[in-house]
Amino acid sequence: MKHIDFDFNGRTYAFSFTAEALFQVYDRFGACDDILEATHCLEPTAEGWRNCCWLAALMAAQGELQRRALGYDKQPMLTAEELRVGVMAGDNARLRMAVRRALEQGFHRDIPDPETEKEVDLVLREREEAQKKTELLTSVLDIWRNALDSWASGPSTPSSSAPEPPST
Repeated sequence: MKHIDFDFNGRTYAFSFTAEALFQVYDRFGACDDILEATHCLEPTAEGWRNCCWLAALMAAQGELQRRALGYDKQPMLTAEELRVGVMAGDNARLRMAVRRALEQGFHRDIPDPETEKEVDLVLREREEAQKKTELLTSVLDIWRNALDSWASGPSTPSSSAPEPPST
């Protein structure tokens, strides 16, 4: 389960940006390319703060539903109203950062980039390695055969027919 932990009022909430959360954002703000821009949740305005709290509560609810699906005991759902009135002014940046990180994690894909990571065929790679070993072994055997052949057949000119010494 992908989530970002956020501590609030002595409890830890799991912010999880799921597909369900995405479609709820689309229903409320319209289909958009940039959720942060559409919701204004990082802007220091009253509207931005309300939307940030709404988005945080939505992601906390999704995280709680995921926990329950995994068999954990039910915990109370965090509401946007609790966040709006309970987060101190100095902690609003911490909430906004958690919302941003949860959005980033929700959109993160663990699919390798085809440009940087090519799929490896393990069977083909094993065959290629075996072929390289076979070629290496064959070339070593060829070297030894040639050496043995030249040793067994002796020099190309017999030593008994050594050249005669020059006459003076």
